[in-house]
Amino acid sequence: MSDRTTDDAIAIVGMAGRFPGAPSTAELWRFLLEGREAVRDFSADELRAAGVPAERAAGANYVARGIALEDADLFDAGFFGVTQRDAKLMDPQQRVFLTCAWEALEDAGTPPGPEYGPIGVFASSSLSSYLLANVLRTAEYEDAALSYPVLLGNDKDFLATRVSYKLDLRGPSMSVQTACSSSLTAVQLACAALARGEIKAALAGGVSITFPQTSGYAHQEGGIMSRDGHCRPFDADASGTVKGNGCGVVVLKRLRDALDEGDRVYAVVRGIAVNNDGADKIGFTAPGTAGQQAVVRAAVAASGIDPADIGYVEAHGTGTAVGDPLEVTSLAAAHAAVGGPAPGCLIGSVKANLGHLDAAAGVSGLIKAALTLYHQTVPPQINHARPNTHVAWNRLPYTVSTEPVHYTDAPLKAAAVSAFGLGGANAHCVLTAPPAPAAPAPAEPGARYPVVISARNVDSLRELAAALAKQLTDGPDVPELADLSYTLTVGRPLLPVRHGFTAATLDEVRAGLEALASGGEPDGTPVTWEGPARRKVVLPGQPLHPQRYWIEPDAPQAAREAAPAAPPAREPAAVDARSVLERVLAIVEQGLDVAGLCADDDFYDLGGDSMLAVEIVTTLSEEFDLELDFDVFSTLRTPEQMAGWLHQALSGTQDPQRGLLTLREGRGRALHMVHPAGGTNFIYAGLVDHSRSTVPLRALSFPVQEPPATLRELAALYLERVRREQPTGPYRLGGYSFGGNVALEMALQLQAAGEEVETLVLLDSYPPETYVGRHLTDEEFADAFPLLLNAVGDSKLDLDELRDKGFFRIWKHNYDLLKGHYPDRAFQGDMVLLRADEVGGTLDLDTALRMNLVDKSLWQAHVTGTVTQEKVLGDHFSMFEPGERITRLAEAFDTAVAPFDAADTAEDR
Repeated sequence: MSDRTTDDAIAIVGMAGRFPGAPSTAELWRFLLEGREAVRDFSADELRAAGVPAERAAGANYVARGIALEDADLFDAGFFGVTQRDAKLMDPQQRVFLTCAWEALEDAGTPPGPEYGPIGVFASSSLSSYLLANVLRTAEYEDAALSYPVLLGNDKDFLATRVSYKLDLRGPSMSVQTACSSSLTAVQLACAALARGEIKAALAGGVSITFPQTSGYAHQEGGIMSRDGHCRPFDADASGTVKGNGCGVVVLKRLRDALDEGDRVYAVVRGIAVNNDGADKIGFTAPGTAGQQAVVRAAVAASGIDPADIGYVEAHGTGTAVGDPLEVTSLAAAHAAVGGPAPGCLIGSVKANLGHLDAAAGVSGLIKAALTLYHQTVPPQINHARPNTHVAWNRLPYTVSTEPVHYTDAPLKAAAVSAFGLGGANAHCVLTAPPAPAAPAPAEPGARYPVVISARNVDSLRELAAALAKQLTDGPDVPELADLSYTLTVGRPLLPVRHGFTAATLDEVRAGLEALASGGEPDGTPVTWEGPARRKVVLPGQPLHPQRYWIEPDAPQAAREAAPAAPPAREPAAVDARSVLERVLAIVEQGLDVAGLCADDDFYDLGGDSMLAVEIVTTLSEEFDLELDFDVFSTLRTPEQMAGWLHQALSGTQDPQRGLLTLREGRGRALHMVHPAGGTNFIYAGLVDHSRSTVPLRALSFPVQEPPATLRELAALYLERVRREQPTGPYRLGGYSFGGNVALEMALQLQAAGEEVETLVLLDSYPPETYVGRHLTDEEFADAFPLLLNAVGDSKLDLDELRDKGFFRIWKHNYDLLKGHYPDRAFQGDMVLLRADEVGGTLDLDTALRMNLVDKSLWQAHVTGTVTQEKVLGDHFSMFEPGERITRLAEAFDTAVAPFDAADTAEDR
């Protein structure tokens, strides 16, 4: 084999996957070596649950068999910072792929994030059957196929970019769709980007999970699906394929970089090519011999190796009567043209074990071939008893082995992988065995090495420590101390909760890890690697704790019509007013940290403020299981008033979800104001007291329970409330800070519906460009929160308890809404912006919150009319302070709404 320079080669340095019966690539290898098959029979209950009518399942041609991926409904939403609602809406394919992408980087010893260098993502997926079979078959989402949350969670366009966003990867990020060859084409694009020097590493792969998984299928003679529920590549009894479900991801680097960094190399991509059949075939979905031959020749030529070194081919191998013979003869013709392959070249297909993985088929074959070279063993080909009689095997250089073949004397030097997509998209890859790793420098006697582990929280950190200690105690491959240290410090990201120490022996490492695992406190002392690169080793990954996130489809219409009528609603149960008061007193006492509170004591006279009010509202809402507006609470100053309001709501004599607060009565049409990010409208109290305008003012209250997941959805919810009170326009909208951004989105939605909106009134709202960029994690936001508390003039809250505080959660939620939103068109009208004339007091906060300090004149890009800016005293927060600042703000506000007063006066005439 000619040994080209490493400049032309790409190394596979990491991999991860989810396969039926094999939830990791290590278990997949055992699965293949043992010759197992993932296909199984589906029970009558499973078919019924999948919506298969009994008469259809009993049909002579119905095959009640298939392949189901276990735990496809599970996901660790918290680890990846995904809300429960978004997790439920998200296609499980995207959830599984994101998880595998993280695990593949762990396997590669390559931490995500910009510090390492640009990492690209090239990803493929099948159609979101979860969207069709589950989400859109519910009353809640049946008309929401194009709504943003549904679209973002299920469209293929967002598969790769979601990984880049969640893992903070800065290289090119693209979804790749070429049918069954998609994921191998994704690998080709990744290799090209690496060769051009655009990125330092790449994630490439695919996922395909079809729901419902246990529905079986109807066999059609001449069709692609197997007659007996088995995929039999190259076998005389082959009658088609079986749909598989799974995911595979590989991490790729330039070989020279992988060797410099001490990476474990599974195999080396020496040449990879893609092409299309064009029109040179009998039909669009038919395979093309000329195209397949051309792509094989191109990949071999690009590899620079001697084709006679290719000793194994992982074929596309679908087990179809037409496809298999055509593929094998085309492959032989291509190899004959270039002078290969090796004598006795083995050929196989992983589809016999896993079924056809569609968009993940190519990368699954690549993983099998890479592991074959890494372990120097070709797994047995299952479901093969007699060679396909349509193939002249005696004249071809290929052999199908039903036993594992171990290369102990002469090495298996090279292998190849094919993937062919419907529509003529062909891909072929040539791999060579990994180079022998360089011997590491001997460790210095008595040297101490850093040991550092990190996790999202303390419990996970201790779980990780226990797993690592167990591996060092009785694992099959106990690493050298220096290699362990190098892998932990260089190959893993630093997550928020960290533990670091130094050790001179593995015994010291075990002792330190076991102490932490048994309840010791983490020591966050930073430790780094110093010295030359060592060898990266396999270590336990981050503990993930997946939970079920699933939207069950509603019963079919026929079933709903046949279902018995629901019982009549019961009258609300009687609620004891005294017990409600007692519970309210206990909650308010705890919040104020006072004892002996009386029913008529004034909350604010006893030291209550707006922030504490938010916490008590949250607690009351949870305690009584109803939604209580923050702003309603501001009118309920005593426990007696609070309990009275709650008693009415619990008794069904009051609507607890009205959502609109009257700030000021007046004449004419109301100006509806949206709250700032903190979720309360307390900020408007001083403004209303000093304003002399007669325009009625309403405030929209934040929905405490299950708030919308996007700013557009929040705006739509608020519009429902406004239009219940005012069915038609013209509408008047405004808001402070975050409220102004929501008001703009409300205005855009109203204009899209053909309604008129008058001049927008914004109080120091930031343009959307301010929020472009990545979100903060909860931990990062908590770090910035003290600055925010100081800015609003209240730093008395216990910062150690912030994660449990409603105010923190609401502000973070609304901050995330801003970071995830950008207006899709301009407002057709004018805007007035009351702009704070000081910025110094908020600079540190803006920086901590990753806000871009753009000029507020950028609002003009979002408005077709005129943006009138009026400066007011103070900064973003102090402009509401009592005294001259609130007086000047009220004067500017009255000037801004004066045209509303004039219009209302004219209408009265």
